[in-house]
Amino acid sequence: MRALTVPTLIINGDEDEPCLDPGLFMKRTISSSAMVTLPRSGHTINLEEPTMFNWFVDDFLHQVESGNWGLRDPRSQSGGILGDTGKGG
Repeated sequence: MRALTVPTLIINGDEDEPCLDPGLFMKRTISSSAMVTLPRSGHTINLEEPTMFNWFVDDFLHQVESGNWGLRDPRSQSGGILGDTGKGG
């Protein structure tokens, strides 16, 4: 997955516990990805929250079609929540 550069949108419901960790893993691993987590939603978010789901998918597709979906800023891919690289500080 680290080699992927295709536009990728990961959509999870925050109550879909089994998919949260895999979604975060994909977000961290695919440099061209973004992640949306819909509140109070489970695994069938397209049925539970169709308006929000469709809005995010539509926005994603428009960004891809217009060439505005790129790779993430490499600084966002640090090793820790404070950007700690493990070199002390």
